[in-house]
Amino acid sequence: MSELRAVMSALEAGFDDYIEAIRTAIRIPSVSKTGQGLDEMAAWLVTQLQLLGAEATLEEGQIAPIVFGSLRSPGAKRTLLFYDLYDVQPADQQHWVSPPFAAEISRDGKLIGRGAFNSKGPLIGFLNVLRAFNKAGVELPVNLVFVIEGEEEIGSPSLEPFLRKRADLLRDCDAAFIPYLGTNAAGKTIVRLGFKGLMMLKLGVRGGEWGGPAERDIHAMHSGWLASPANELVSALASLQSRDGKLSVEGIASGLDPDPDDQALLADAASSFDKQAWLTELGARRFKYDAGPEDLLRHLLFDSTLNIDGMWVGDTPPGVEPPTHLAGHANAVLDLRLVPGMTVEATANALRRHLDLHGFGHVELEVTSAYPASKTSVREPVVDALLKSCRRHTNDLTVYPIHAGAAPMHLFTEVLGIPYAFGGVGHGANAHAPNEYLDVASMRDFMAATADFLFEFGAH
Repeated sequence: MSELRAVMSALEAGFDDYIEAIRTAIRIPSVSKTGQGLDEMAAWLVTQLQLLGAEATLEEGQIAPIVFGSLRSPGAKRTLLFYDLYDVQPADQQHWVSPPFAAEISRDGKLIGRGAFNSKGPLIGFLNVLRAFNKAGVELPVNLVFVIEGEEEIGSPSLEPFLRKRADLLRDCDAAFIPYLGTNAAGKTIVRLGFKGLMMLKLGVRGGEWGGPAERDIHAMHSGWLASPANELVSALASLQSRDGKLSVEGIASGLDPDPDDQALLADAASSFDKQAWLTELGARRFKYDAGPEDLLRHLLFDSTLNIDGMWVGDTPPGVEPPTHLAGHANAVLDLRLVPGMTVEATANALRRHLDLHGFGHVELEVTSAYPASKTSVREPVVDALLKSCRRHTNDLTVYPIHAGAAPMHLFTEVLGIPYAFGGVGHGANAHAPNEYLDVASMRDFMAATADFLFEFGAH
């Protein structure tokens, strides 16, 4: 306990410097979709790890380097694989209250910037905890192996080859840990035990033998006797799910049946579910169907869901009003979120069969990236350690059996064969949106709980 108190004192004494380190990271605009700043950010992270006394190198990736390193502690019996990402989504100035890479702090204590919440705040916050151990002269209670990638926002194409290449070493880790600011605006901290899988899809329709303009766009007046690729695309999309969001694709189960542990967690989460708090945080007015808390959570967490991310018709540039024309092609980008038990191959085959059976054989289907769901039991020591440490730093903790969001964490459970824990206290919001932020004051709780977690897991 004296060692923990010493680390907590160091965290408080250096708090302003630790927040400044997060601001420095945000000011490096490491955008994987454009390549901007990736090398600079990766090199900066290597330097930060080396300053902590870690061995750290850059491993080549398809788009961005992977930061790989280790920090050994003489008395530690357990080894934790620390995973996080340093890349961010693009951000332009529109709708931001301050420049997205300026990392300004608002009057109400919000650190605003792209990556503040997802995920430079948690990433640098974790490294700050390690700095506090050094300042306090306290040995780490665990050994650490670092894998920090710069391609997560574009589907992590380099992560699986890297983990397979290093599998013999990484399988010796006892568990993996992914930090997160899991406290919502209402003050409830949510720890999730897994992630849905993700399939990114492209659907397209072009005029041809089936109908529609076969050679060029034509005047809209001819829509009276020629089929419209855009209408066909809309019809095909509408056939995939009902208006309440339930998939209607033959061969894809409507949802996952939770096991007894997950059912208990679901019931507990429903008992404290606050509809209005969620709607307020999401900036919405109502859910798309009326249901009780448990049914809402069951659909969000245990059903596969399909979302249309974007649609376009013809070649008219975005922001330009199109002419009245019958376009020769139309396209859409979708994301399909997979629950445990759904395989990528079987799901893609079911989608193709569905389109063919319903008269949409002319609709092109392409899977651009995909990975399955993953899950860790609430009974795993690393999860138990995270829950115990979070409960000591928040009065309102709920455990969700799985995250509605997606991440390729199956690589830990399936490729490496190790469990993982994901979560933490502390508040942030607006990931992938304008005015992404973290709450500065809540980073005290995040870093304190993270230090507590390292002691707790090291003692397991």
